[in-house]
Amino acid sequence: MKHTAQDRNIKRWSDPSFPRLCSADIPMQCTFLPIRSWVGAVVLTALTGALTGAPVFDAAGQQQENPQIVRFRLADTFLRSGQFDQAIGLLEDLYEEAPQNDAFYQKLKEAYENVKRYEEAAALVKARLADTRSATLLSDLARIRYLQGNEQEAHATWQEAVETAPTDPNTYRVVYRSLLGVRQFEHAVLLLEQARSATGQPALFRVELAYLCSISGLHEKAAAEYLALLKENDQHLSFVRSRLGSFLEEKEALASSLAVVQDAVRTDPLYRAWRELLGWLYVEAEDFGNALGEYRAVDGLEGGQGHMLFEFAHTAADAGAWNKASEAYREVLARYPDAPAAPRTLAAFGAMHMRWAAEIGERPFDESGDRISASHYDEALAAYQTFLQQYPNHELYPDVLHRIGRLQQDVFFDTGSAETIFLQVVAAFPNTRAADQAAFDLAGIAIIHGQLDDARLRFGRLIERLRTGDLVEQARFNLASIHMFAGEFDAAQSLVDVIDAHTSTDVSNDAIALKILLLENRGPDSLDMPLRRYASALLAREQRRPLAALDSVDALLSMYPSHALADEARFLRGEILRAAGRRQEAYETFAEIPLMYPASFLADRALFEAAGILSDESGRKEEAIAAYRRLLSEYPGSLFADKARDHIRRLRGDGV
Repeated sequence: MKHTAQDRNIKRWSDPSFPRLCSADIPMQCTFLPIRSWVGAVVLTALTGALTGAPVFDAAGQQQENPQIVRFRLADTFLRSGQFDQAIGLLEDLYEEAPQNDAFYQKLKEAYENVKRYEEAAALVKARLADTRSATLLSDLARIRYLQGNEQEAHATWQEAVETAPTDPNTYRVVYRSLLGVRQFEHAVLLLEQARSATGQPALFRVELAYLCSISGLHEKAAAEYLALLKENDQHLSFVRSRLGSFLEEKEALASSLAVVQDAVRTDPLYRAWRELLGWLYVEAEDFGNALGEYRAVDGLEGGQGHMLFEFAHTAADAGAWNKASEAYREVLARYPDAPAAPRTLAAFGAMHMRWAAEIGERPFDESGDRISASHYDEALAAYQTFLQQYPNHELYPDVLHRIGRLQQDVFFDTGSAETIFLQVVAAFPNTRAADQAAFDLAGIAIIHGQLDDARLRFGRLIERLRTGDLVEQARFNLASIHMFAGEFDAAQSLVDVIDAHTSTDVSNDAIALKILLLENRGPDSLDMPLRRYASALLAREQRRPLAALDSVDALLSMYPSHALADEARFLRGEILRAAGRRQEAYETFAEIPLMYPASFLADRALFEAAGILSDESGRKEEAIAAYRRLLSEYPGSLFADKARDHIRRLRGDGV
């Protein structure tokens, strides 16, 4: 007797060996995983739309889900779990019941391909081709032939698919996707070029062709396509930069793209989008001189308000191209003093000089404590003061005023002037970020002046008022530090324990370091004298009393040379000496740590700091390179390895 598909399905379910996905907690109910996301609602819609027949009702008269949909979902679940035989059995039955259903066809073909039953997959496609000769079905067959290794027949079949409707762009779109699915990129390029010729549409598939050229290494052709896209609509500039940017790490891609865009700009120097793209490519190539020229031209083309020059200056400063950034900022201020960009330019100009000074280790005092020239810090202060005079009503005014306070506090060590400025910010601009920062800094000044109780009160008020945020977590960490300074180690540990691990990286790392310090370095007696001396050194450093800090560190190292704190104390000694301007002594202190404590977690960092001191001194470049190389050799897994490589390239003049 011939069994129907329904009979075979019933037999499967009655077989005890047939796998079930049933919940033990809900008798007689089976749970099915959702259909794979790429099938999604489209397949379900196609499936339910193709199913025919009367609705199915249960004994209570409630309509039930169509059994074919249930079996299709189960087959998909089997496929995703790698149970291909079970999936194929269900799908073959479903396809026999409803061969016209596209969802059944696609899923069964996919299942055959998964287990490399290519001839059965091909037979499935050919059966459909007997009724309908479409580009989609021929592309399916071509894909199967390619997977079988028969590339010649595959490409002939793809061409046959094209010939079903050679002037219809959708035909090429279907074949293109099929070629892309088996990574036939170069053939896909030829196909899309053929589409343009056959359809008489030279701009067809612009984006697709550019992408294919990039991934095929045809970077000049890709750049040409993107230029044409920009010529059609300059609003695509961000998209083009995003697409090109993903390939520019290859030197060949960058050089080829630059050459094509340079030629285009020479032919049409007034087309803004092309010049801006060229400026961006110069930045990617770290050619900031030529980049500035392009952004200057773009700025002129768009009406000369300084916006593009400001953006370039910001980008150049972020890349450490200080001279070109400074040139661009100055040009905005000189040419467009009344433009909307001018106030922000002046503020950014000051901030750039602050970063420049920090990078080169500029100091406004000599080793004797006498004031000396510090051109970048002085330039920053002058820019900020000019901003306050010219833009008293600008929204950045409180922020710039606060920056001057920080300069006085952290660079010029004039805590009196800094305190006056911070109090002004808090009083005149309440409920601003600058006021919150100023309140935080006032607490820091209290620590410097030895007013620890006042500092506790100020940090506590800030935490209570703001409740959440990075500044609150930093205030909480500083409270823990105050407890540390006072020798209240349990209280300090309680505070660092509650610091949000998801706050800013610096605060989180500092909290972890303090927690480890407290956990690992108590003792050897109940008074925790080594840790107390270390805390005294930290407080003296915070209060800018380097001699007192050194005395505490040296006493600790003299009295407890074998204590677990010894490596950290010696590292702190190097930091204090460097901050005091005693750079050679600092170098020697850092350099001896890897020799004395090779297993210390500070060994690689100490070597990095020693190399940094050498790199900042003229005439010691080769010594610095040797120190960085030693770090890479002895500590290849160091977190400072990438920075060390960058410094080596910079010292050699390779560029970073």
